[in-house]
Amino acid sequence: MASGRRLDAFRLHIGRLRARLGPQEAEPLVSVVVPTFNRGPLLAGRTLPAALAQTYRRTEIIIVGDACTDDTEDRILALGDPRLRFENLAERGRYPEDPLLRWMVAGTKPANRGLDLARGDWIAFLDDDDVWEPDHLESLVSVAWETGAEFVYGAGLLERSPGEWLRIGGSPPATGKILHSAVLYRGYLRFLRYDPEAWQAGIGGDAHLWCRMQRLGVRFAFIDRVVSCSPLRPGEDLRGQRAAERARAEWSARLRRAGDDARADREPGLQGHHAPE
Repeated sequence: MASGRRLDAFRLHIGRLRARLGPQEAEPLVSVVVPTFNRGPLLAGRTLPAALAQTYRRTEIIIVGDACTDDTEDRILALGDPRLRFENLAERGRYPEDPLLRWMVAGTKPANRGLDLARGDWIAFLDDDDVWEPDHLESLVSVAWETGAEFVYGAGLLERSPGEWLRIGGSPPATGKILHSAVLYRGYLRFLRYDPEAWQAGIGGDAHLWCRMQRLGVRFAFIDRVVSCSPLRPGEDLRGQRAAERARAEWSARLRRAGDDARADREPGLQGHHAPE
């Protein structure tokens, strides 16, 4: 019952925000939020150049570090573009130790801080190792204009293993059909935040947010073309859920080995002794 009342309150709030909308600007400001952690070379060498080269020019690009300890800030400053803003959190988000669960929600803290800092009429998200097509934002803004949608998304390509590309995206919207770097939504929806506990529902933080938006009646639209690409990172041979599952298996094996060693240390007479002659 309480959950139903909360949903009703959110729906009412969204209705009020819609009612306050004035005429749409010809070129509204788009806030691009980029959560990151210690990927300075990839961020500055691959991801941000694609964002800065967009055919849609009225943007602010907000990069939030999850307590980065590398040279991310220096690399961003070296790009020399006034549209770039960087803030580094003093403390990293608290995520599960299990690699699979951590993969589901890592970056939720800097993503939420990026929403705090966003000033745009529209918000787009860009993962720190992804690449946008040059007309990514122009295409999504155009569809939003044409359809009156509050949330627009396109298809994306994910390189799951070397040379193995998956096309992700489809309509109607559903879990697994929306890539994080392929969305654009109304700025007044920024009050809806990423939940760092989304893993408890067995779902990623981004998909969890999109599902909540659907339940609240946010108007969705899909453009059936690739607007974003997620290539493998240098040195990787697997990406996405499969990579997280492999990391979990390796982590679990280490825990078992550590447990076996600890038990052996507690059992006298079994370690470091020769059999009687």
